[in-house]
Amino acid sequence: MRQKSTNLAVARAAVPALAGVLFLLSAVTLEASFIPLSHLESATLTLFQEYTAKFEQRVSEPFAAAGKLWIDDDHSGKRKDFDAGKPVVEARENRDIKNGSIHHYSGSIRVPGAGIEQVRRVMQSYSRYPDYFKPDVVRGSGVLQPDSTADDEHFQSRLFLTESTVWIDVAYDARYDSHYRRIGTDRWTSRSTTLSVKELQDAKKLDGSTFPEGDDHGFLWRTNNYWFARERDGGLDLQLDSMTLSRTTPVGFGWWGNKRTRDAVDKMLRDTKMAIQSVK
Repeated sequence: MRQKSTNLAVARAAVPALAGVLFLLSAVTLEASFIPLSHLESATLTLFQEYTAKFEQRVSEPFAAAGKLWIDDDHSGKRKDFDAGKPVVEARENRDIKNGSIHHYSGSIRVPGAGIEQVRRVMQSYSRYPDYFKPDVVRGSGVLQPDSTADDEHFQSRLFLTESTVWIDVAYDARYDSHYRRIGTDRWTSRSTTLSVKELQDAKKLDGSTFPEGDDHGFLWRTNNYWFARERDGGLDLQLDSMTLSRTTPVGFGWWGNKRTRDAVDKMLRDTKMAIQSVK
């Protein structure tokens, strides 16, 4: 009798928990239109810009001077994975700021037998991005700017980005300003900063209307990407630093924002390696 009573008590206690899970599952399948809009404040954008500026001083400038990558000081025991050609990704910053959230991950991967010319061709072939980075990029174009030089190739590009999860589909019209700089004979960098990100009102209509910039659902307000390439021992060492700015992460869902950025960096490393190998 005592055992039956215990089982009944456990079953009754599980009902509210199960109801909560079912409610959550039903809630996360809602379309974006059911999620409140958010506003990107100038103070929030300034904090993001200050963060990226400090990164450039702390990482970009030392790489230009000495060619050092973060994997060179690896203390996580993942150097073996890197040397074997596997992507290695580490968190750098994941925190809420004033009315927003910053997510920053670093990733490295080695591409045996490749060189700077291959990664340069991949990065500047914007029309091929839907092939290289599918399904995340569905359309791409880029224009070489008049101030470009052989050592500092300056592009402005337009990419249509898509994001699909178990609970929502979102698409963006994103514009970037990119500089590709050759540093000596064995080093090269790519700096792509956001000019604008506009969320499409209908993720399935790329040529449809967009929300006003900064007045949307706030899933992605800015996304800056920095690549560092180094030729070494007959191969190419790559490092990617990706930083995103979004609305403040709801309580209990911080893990999702972190995972989202980490997975994106991991996938971009793998996709880039495959693209480089395809243009040899």
